[in-house]
Amino acid sequence: MRIALFTSCALDRSGKERDAAVALADALSDHGIDVLLVGTARGAQEQTAGRLIIRALERSGASALARTGAEARRIAVCGPAWTWSADAAVRRIIGQGGNDLVVLLGDDAAPLARVVLDAAPSTERVGLTAPKKTAKALIALAADPARRPSPLALPEPILADFHLHTFHSHDCSTGVDELADRAVELGIGALCVTDHNSVAGGYAAKAHVEAHGVPLHIAVASEIKTRDEGEVIGIYLTEDVPPGMGFTDTVEAIRAQGAFVYVPHPFDGHHAIPPEPLLERLAPVIDALEVANGRLAREHYNETALAFARRLGLPAGAGSDEHVLAGLFTAGLELPAFHDPASLALALGDARVVRHEKSFLALQARKWFRTRRRPPRAE
Repeated sequence: MRIALFTSCALDRSGKERDAAVALADALSDHGIDVLLVGTARGAQEQTAGRLIIRALERSGASALARTGAEARRIAVCGPAWTWSADAAVRRIIGQGGNDLVVLLGDDAAPLARVVLDAAPSTERVGLTAPKKTAKALIALAADPARRPSPLALPEPILADFHLHTFHSHDCSTGVDELADRAVELGIGALCVTDHNSVAGGYAAKAHVEAHGVPLHIAVASEIKTRDEGEVIGIYLTEDVPPGMGFTDTVEAIRAQGAFVYVPHPFDGHHAIPPEPLLERLAPVIDALEVANGRLAREHYNETALAFARRLGLPAGAGSDEHVLAGLFTAGLELPAFHDPASLALALGDARVVRHEKSFLALQARKWFRTRRRPPRAE
């Protein structure tokens, strides 16, 4: 029998709710129950050093859920700031953990609690007192098959390009109509339209596919130029994020809209890029790192990004960085269909990078010719 016990408190700091959660987990373990204790950790170092650990369960779920001894396993899904990766991790723990009962301890207004209640409507809520008595009651409830949460069911996989441009970018003249048509020809199911410092291209593409019945999901996004530390992409933005802010402030502005934080070409020596220590510090609030960009001069930059993402446990993203139609889907992902930041974070746990490499110089030449020799498109 397995019982998953969720608490919104930090597992790496003592306090009334944390101590109550540990006491309940210990009481359940004393009865021979397989207990999974899930909470948060305030210290990012605790998350990456290997003690409580898990930032994105999608990448390390098997080892986290494996039984390691008689004590309750303790898992931290995020730091003090709630992330879409944490949302996905909680849903995977519930849907793929083989749990007989899901229990929520204490505060049910925190983000973690809201996800638990959404993913498992049969969640049992308990208070902070009488751990031994509560443990016996929970064991009795766990014996009822009706309390078992439904298994996680992911949609069928699609192809998606997470980084591309339209004529709403100063260095691109691709129309949203031809972009949509080409995507359908290639069998792509989703595009993140990431024009420079603007969501206009995303909204235009979304309006086009909806008006013409094109079977293509458009995620409104933007590639935002920071003051001097590279660019950050916000996916599922509702409005523009001003360019020219610091990297950290730009990330926080994206998060303030409830959007998905995606860092493009983080180690490309031909772009302004964020310092590696800054990326490490912000890792807990980065939702995905681009590990395959289809328009880089050296593949070494992608390889460095992939190694960094694996080391920090960051979900991997991929995009063509298309500026001409010929470059569309030179890099992308195959992953379950998604429709918002939460489903995107969940889908990334089952993603596979897809490459259709083309000459960097040839794509650059086409880009130069299109933007220098052809008048801008009007829509």
